Amino acid sequence: MISELSGYQKELLAHIEFIGRFYGVVSRADLVKRFDISEASATRTFQLYNSIAPDNLIYRPNIRRYEWQDNASPVIEVSINKCLSTLTDGFGDSFAHATDKPFAVKNSLFHVNLDILAGITRAIKRKYPIVINYLSKSSPQGAKRQIVPHSIADSGLRWHVRGFDRKRNEFRDFVINRISALEPCKTDGVLPHEEQAADKAWSTIIELELQPHPRLANIAPMIEFEYQMMSGVLKKQVKEALAGYLLDSWNIDASPDASLSGEHIMLHLKNSQQLQFSSKRLAPGIYDDSV
Repeated sequence: MISELSGYQKELLAHIEFIGRFYGVVSRADLVKRFDISEASATRTFQLYNSIAPDNLIYRPNIRRYEWQDNASPVIEVSINKCLSTLTDGFGDSFAHATDKPFAVKNSLFHVNLDILAGITRAIKRKYPIVINYLSKSSPQGAKRQIVPHSIADSGLRWHVRGFDRKRNEFRDFVINRISALEPCKTDGVLPHEEQAADKAWSTIIELELQPHPRLANIAPMIEFEYQMMSGVLKKQVKEALAGYLLDSWNIDASPDASLSGEHIMLHLKNSQQLQFSSKRLAPGIYDDSV
């Protein structure tokens, strides 16, 4: 039946499915706002979606919205990159899977599991904990962890979920592709100290001062031009919790004496000695886990 629909109908249904799948609830107002259509047209679109996938959405009169079911099966094929860009940058022109040849390519070893990602984003939007089976160096087969997620972030190499870890009693990052299973805990409450507002490393902004690596003085003008530096320095403001990932993904030497070498290292953290933050241990040139 999907193949018989027009492109515009598919976009409407894709929007319903995206909002429901990743945010947990969806309403006619979401369609009206996105596509500037009438309430009656939005109602007919929901009726069409429910005729195709009757078990995916259930209308909840108390909140006047349709609730996405945890065992739902998406019926509209979507681009993974489009989903990720929409979650980070907002709604674009199309959710539909791209068919034209792209002239810009994002280089990546893998994609995230959209079912796991959707389970995380629903928990974030609706504010409830989740139990995950998480694979780590200490538990390569996976171990149960209950977390209260509040944000997702692209580290430059991998997608992470940031949240309160009830086992360690602290905010931590979890690689989404290391989560093999997820169960929502919708009846559990979220305590004030587990909310995003209590995550100081997430709310604190620090300023990185990046300079051409001192050993590359002969090509410093080229590096300054490429990175649009002012007076030989690029000042980058970033969340404290994410700073280490940025330094790592861009191969930025964070050692105080700029001691690292290698063709891939072109930048140095000029104010390394003045900055102390927990994720700094991820940066190249940092070997002290106490920072």
